[in-house]
Amino acid sequence: MAFFICQACGTEYEAQEPKCPACGRSETIRLNRSDRMVDKVINGRYRIIRKLGQGGMGAVYLAEQAGIGHRVALKFLKSEFSNDAEIARRFLNEAKTYAKVVHPNAVTFHEFGQDDEGNLFIAMEYCEGVDLKKTIAERGRLSVVEAIEVVTQVADVLADAHTKQVVHRDLKPENIMIRKGLRGMHAKVLDFGIARLMDAHTKLTMQGAIAGTPRYMSPEQVEGREVDIRADIYALGIVCFEALTGQQPFDGATIAEIMRKQVTDPLPRLANYGPELDLPPLQAVLDKACAKRRDDRYPDMVAFASALSQAIPTQLHMSLPPLQRMATESTRASVARATPAPGEGTGVAVPGTLAGNEATESTMLQHPTVAPSATVTDGSSQAATQIPGVSSINPSASAPDTSLPPIAPRSKGPLIALALGLVALIVAGLVVLLGKPGPAPPPPVANTVEPKLPDLPKIPEPPKLPDDTSAVAAAATKLIHDQASLEKLKSAQTSWDKGDLNAAKIDLESVEADTPSRPDAEKLLEKLKQLQDAVAAGDALRRKGDCEGAMRSYATATKLNGNVEAVRRGIAECKAAAIPTGVE
Repeated sequence: MAFFICQACGTEYEAQEPKCPACGRSETIRLNRSDRMVDKVINGRYRIIRKLGQGGMGAVYLAEQAGIGHRVALKFLKSEFSNDAEIARRFLNEAKTYAKVVHPNAVTFHEFGQDDEGNLFIAMEYCEGVDLKKTIAERGRLSVVEAIEVVTQVADVLADAHTKQVVHRDLKPENIMIRKGLRGMHAKVLDFGIARLMDAHTKLTMQGAIAGTPRYMSPEQVEGREVDIRADIYALGIVCFEALTGQQPFDGATIAEIMRKQVTDPLPRLANYGPELDLPPLQAVLDKACAKRRDDRYPDMVAFASALSQAIPTQLHMSLPPLQRMATESTRASVARATPAPGEGTGVAVPGTLAGNEATESTMLQHPTVAPSATVTDGSSQAATQIPGVSSINPSASAPDTSLPPIAPRSKGPLIALALGLVALIVAGLVVLLGKPGPAPPPPVANTVEPKLPDLPKIPEPPKLPDDTSAVAAAATKLIHDQASLEKLKSAQTSWDKGDLNAAKIDLESVEADTPSRPDAEKLLEKLKQLQDAVAAGDALRRKGDCEGAMRSYATATKLNGNVEAVRRGIAECKAAAIPTGVE
């Protein structure tokens, strides 16, 4: 199939026209898209459908197995290399690597063969989906939970490969295929093209030669020294950083600059790329995985994956927006401060104080049907607290429970008064029975003055409360303003994360001054202004032809927010030529 390119403006179009539909010029270049491999049947088994990719050593085609329609990927070595003994051995070694690594997250090897024209090929599983590089480009970055999920799956397959003495040596996002399913993301590791079996008989890379992709090479790879499984740990740490931030930690205008940074520069801070990435435990894990000295890294992939999974918060916590997550943490802290210390009985049960609290004693409702030894403990305390009002059948539990306040003794005054009354009645009855008159009543006292009670202190009147209606209305109005400002701040944060600075600025400026959200809005406004100043400076330098200065300004802007389209466009225009993705 032919297609055409306009010589004047470079527009590509398929149908031949007398003039370019874009600029109106008539000078064109005619090219042919036909591939002689398409529709070809290989060894009577595989019919080639289309080309999937092209590399320096060969090409990969999608093929269909004749008779059953099973789709496979065929990787062909270029015909000019098929007769080279050293390259043929290396290609065979790659096939052995695929055959040796059998794992759910690795491509399945089918066969190694040679077609009728003598071209060597490897038949392997065809993986549908999108590679991690394109996934990050489309989405900007992955969430923390998604990134760790993908990285731990890759770590699993590499750990299996390492036990079989296979080192990948070229791990990068392009070699990780992502497919979404009901259980989340499923990753497949591709292209063990320069992997090496750690065996003296299969060592084909010469000492001092460089093999890999510069942006993901370990320092020992850059220096041409011998590599081991810790080179894969270093590369996977960089892949994890890129998935979390959407940016490559060691980038530059030339391959030499990138390699220099791999050897000398420390890993950047995750927090530089967003407040939601301010996770010190996760940063510590990546720092160790990407240590410049390989002895300072994790000893194996299992240790790295274990530390990574323990460093992240729970999925439920990470699924909350940043502001809501901060509010949740603040609420937890206030609840913790309000929780009474042991021994302070409040009569209110505090949620979450039973499981995992070493200072909490287990409780048990004792009942005659329960055996005395059936006490419940949590492993940290053997004491059981008896519920008041329920008698215990445990004979050894005679000591009073000091964890409850003592019961005050009853007063004996009423009993004494009752006894005296009974005595008085008995005496009066005896007097009547014996016929003796009782004592004469005392004569009345003239001018008896009734005793005057002392003046009681006056109870102060309670303060007059404000009008209920106006107070409630004012509180409701303030609550509405606070909530509206919080929503504006959330919207601004979302726009900021997407790189939409104008929308973020509009929302931030609309946050009211007398609301709790205003300080956070002012901080983000200041950060936004710094980013806009850096972009403006970079654009000005680029227009003057000072790309080196412009790249420094764009780097400052990228640290503040790597999702701004103006920054990406400026960097792309400053780069004179595309950097190759790999050297060998």
